Amino acid sequence: MINGWSTVSSTVQYTGVRVVVRRDSVLRTDQSLGTYEYTESVDGVRVVALDEQGRIALVEENVYVCGQRLLMCPGGGCEPGEDPRAAARRELAEEAGIRAAEVELLTIMWRMPAGARTREHLFLAWDLSLGEHHRDASEADMELRWVALEKAVTMCGDGRITEAGTLAAVLLTAQRTPASPRT
Repeated sequence: MINGWSTVSSTVQYTGVRVVVRRDSVLRTDQSLGTYEYTESVDGVRVVALDEQGRIALVEENVYVCGQRLLMCPGGGCEPGEDPRAAARRELAEEAGIRAAEVELLTIMWRMPAGARTREHLFLAWDLSLGEHHRDASEADMELRWVALEKAVTMCGDGRITEAGTLAAVLLTAQRTPASPRT
């Protein structure tokens, strides 16, 4: 809790399979009352898989909630109690059929801090090997695309990549990665 703030009450408004909706009443430092409604869910991961040619793996899929087909880094939710690095490796293999010898944490970010109590763990993976993907039914329309990192950065700026975790992961990778591919 924020220093000087206190929770007056907290009630669960809805419990689903992967999400809880809460309403909290709080007393702020200045003694004013506030109400916050937010979701709680498991943390998520996004993985930038960078190959020897300087390309990254992106998956394109229909995303029901936003009603669009999005281009994203492979990723998804952590299972309860699952280490985020293990979740990153699992999601990369399931969605893209990619295994990585090396997986490095880029950062941990809040997904939507004013409305969701959940974080996104962003990873960079390299020394890749390709195999079969194991997508679930909701990912049946998913397509794997390899894009040069520099082009992906451009796509972040021109609106072709719009998912927050992917935006941050691609830009952080570009910031940390030399112009020449890893060897």
